[in-house]
Amino acid sequence: MNIQEDLKLPRIGILMINYNQWELTGKCVESLLRSTGVSVVIGLVDNNSKAETPDWVKNTPEISFYSNSTNSGFIAGNIRAFEMVILRDVDYVILLNNDTEVEPDMLSTLATHFTSHPDTGLATPVISYAEDRQIIWHAGGTFLPRKMGVRQLYKTLSDLPADSVEVDQISGCAMIMRPDLFKAIGYQDPDLFIYHEDVEQSLKSMEMGFKNYLVPDARMIHHVSITVGGVLSPFAVYFTHRNRYIFASRNLKGIDLIAFRFYYFAVTFAKTVIYPLRNCSNLVYWMWLAVIHAVSNQPNNKPKGLFL
Repeated sequence: MNIQEDLKLPRIGILMINYNQWELTGKCVESLLRSTGVSVVIGLVDNNSKAETPDWVKNTPEISFYSNSTNSGFIAGNIRAFEMVILRDVDYVILLNNDTEVEPDMLSTLATHFTSHPDTGLATPVISYAEDRQIIWHAGGTFLPRKMGVRQLYKTLSDLPADSVEVDQISGCAMIMRPDLFKAIGYQDPDLFIYHEDVEQSLKSMEMGFKNYLVPDARMIHHVSITVGGVLSPFAVYFTHRNRYIFASRNLKGIDLIAFRFYYFAVTFAKTVIYPLRNCSNLVYWMWLAVIHAVSNQPNNKPKGLFL
């Protein structure tokens, strides 16, 4: 393929954060570089990993790299990555977890969707578990305001529709949009750090008159929550529980907000009992600390003990 032909391809800016997972990040980058029908630019931000930066980072021309002196979090990292890739004249940007691997035609399939569906705000591929690629981790869903969560629409690949379908909520694990929309909804409070920021972005996209879509022919896999130590790590429990409340307070109103708060505290009290029964007594402390910081609206208070 000559240079003139390559310039005509859709140019996709990848927003990616690494934190102590260079091996997984390398596999993700390798899968992106095998992409067909698009040209890729990767904005890679390292959040102060312990290991040295591998040579392949500086030797890959598609990568624009920034190394943080501290762990700035997912939101701040994505903003920094966006500011790097936007300088390289991209048509679309995709937030992409570093613990994923994409199919070669995933990005081109998503780009084609935008061409045929100009009303698109956000779009997502089908995200399957790496351990069993037939089981879906996320493929969009229906927003449940009183739980500040999502109801999954599809469980396995065989459940998927044939064509793109409108959904409410899209995961920040793989969320593609035009750069102008990121400028409008992507510059969130960096103190919120990670988790539930995608709920707000999905809602803001729809409030602006766009539609969010699942594109079923676009596929990828996810090594779930490896970077943060698993869904029952203190890190995941603290930030998910804290941010669920904060984002609800920012985006819900009236009876939905009241009902959510009843649900939130019911879940908190239930898990206060459940965690010890599962030999996870230490999580009770982190969960209640999250409640205190959420109710008092202290997102800037990030306990140092969470960062290994």
